[in-house]
Amino acid sequence: MRDHIWLSSRKKRLSLMVHRPAGFAQGTPVVILCHGFTADKIGANQLTKNLADFIEQLGYGVVRFDYAGSGDSEGDFASDTSVAGWRQDLESILRWVHEQADFKQSPIVLYGHSLGGLVVLTHPADDTRIVARIAFAPVTQAVENFRDIIFGQDLWQQALQGESIKNFYGRAFTLNPQFVEDLVANTYNPTENLVGTEQPMLFIHGTADDVVPLAGTQVVYAAYSGQKELAITDFDHVAAGQQNELQQIIRKWLADQFPRE
Repeated sequence: MRDHIWLSSRKKRLSLMVHRPAGFAQGTPVVILCHGFTADKIGANQLTKNLADFIEQLGYGVVRFDYAGSGDSEGDFASDTSVAGWRQDLESILRWVHEQADFKQSPIVLYGHSLGGLVVLTHPADDTRIVARIAFAPVTQAVENFRDIIFGQDLWQQALQGESIKNFYGRAFTLNPQFVEDLVANTYNPTENLVGTEQPMLFIHGTADDVVPLAGTQVVYAAYSGQKELAITDFDHVAAGQQNELQQIIRKWLADQFPRE
């Protein structure tokens, strides 16, 4: 069963889809799905929607949402998109989930794709509401990834000079300079953030990913001292044509970590 919910974050309304499987019981895990850069809660080729439906069918609760300025949520992509802003939005989602009567006892699993993966991996390690994390093709070296691949040097320099940038990586989006300024001003370092936590972590990354290099995920995985699994696949950045394989990797891991009766 799906419910469409609106909640406030950064003085804007965020659009959420909440999936509750039939017979959902207190204490059943809830998986929060965090989409990637220029994406939304549906996802490329319905990646995020299909994953949410799949996880719901497995018997877990699911919440997928649009960050402010993305998808159906209020706001403007150009001015409201930043890692700092996305981290605030995730905190708003977590607070809402934790306040719901049927989710109050549910352990929370964070899933993030691409830039959503960076948000998930840099969410505070000491947040006791979170019991595990999944990162699919996560951005782990944000400055290098955006400067050298997604934007390119010319657009990166324009943003550093306070200019808006347009049409990056073949996408007809406009982005104001706050996005780059935020990446430069803050250290979004998953390896440093995860020090001290031992919670289970699943990393998934494909060798055909030409948007976010696999090497960054391998570095974070190697440095993480907690319970961990790395699935190296032949996926591209959005598992095009291979969503079933992605879903099965996640199914097995969830079954191992949070077995259903």
